[in-house]
Amino acid sequence: MKKLVLLLVLIIIATFALAACGGQTEDSPAQTTIVTGDGNVDSDAGQGDEPSEPEGSDDNDNVNLVEDDAHSPDAFVFTFRDVVIEMNKNVTYVINQLGEPDGVFEAPSCAFDGIDRIFAYGTAIQIYTYPLGDNDYIHTVAFFDDTVRTTDGRIRLYDTVEAVINAYGDDYEYDTGMYTFTRGRTVLEFLTADGVVIGISYRYLIDG
Repeated sequence: MKKLVLLLVLIIIATFALAACGGQTEDSPAQTTIVTGDGNVDSDAGQGDEPSEPEGSDDNDNVNLVEDDAHSPDAFVFTFRDVVIEMNKNVTYVINQLGEPDGVFEAPSCAFDGIDRIFAYGTAIQIYTYPLGDNDYIHTVAFFDDTVRTTDGRIRLYDTVEAVINAYGDDYEYDTGMYTFTRGRTVLEFLTADGVVIGISYRYLIDG
């Protein structure tokens, strides 16, 4: 039953987290490529690289990219295997620290010029990125089993809503089972059913 619930959560997150797609066009066909094994990563790209708009590109004008420093008291960050994962940072740093992912899922980006990617690390987490220039930047980290916990609140899948509120307080937005906590340009989301957490994700607010 737990595996079925997590599969449904994976489908929900994968549907909405791939860089805010608003519908496919002839230029971005509804097609997904799955890449496994070694990934090609530019080892020269560092953690501190911030997104910058490519020269001559007008495709991203409708997307609000805020170059805030996500690693601050006013932002959610996640630590996995002793590696700090910050929202809106170059994913190459994380891959260099964690090692190659177990799988990479790719699809043409609806909002950017390039490819949206999901980097999977076992059954624990998936890291979602958006393309800008020659790099990929983290916009979402999603949990897929109960071996990982949120960094500051220590919440994991199948904990109770009461535990979430005890850890993060009552300053949240609620909509159809989703509790959303906001810090600066980042959010921490808990999808719940029957008072139990069935989905957890960190997300960077690209739009708005």
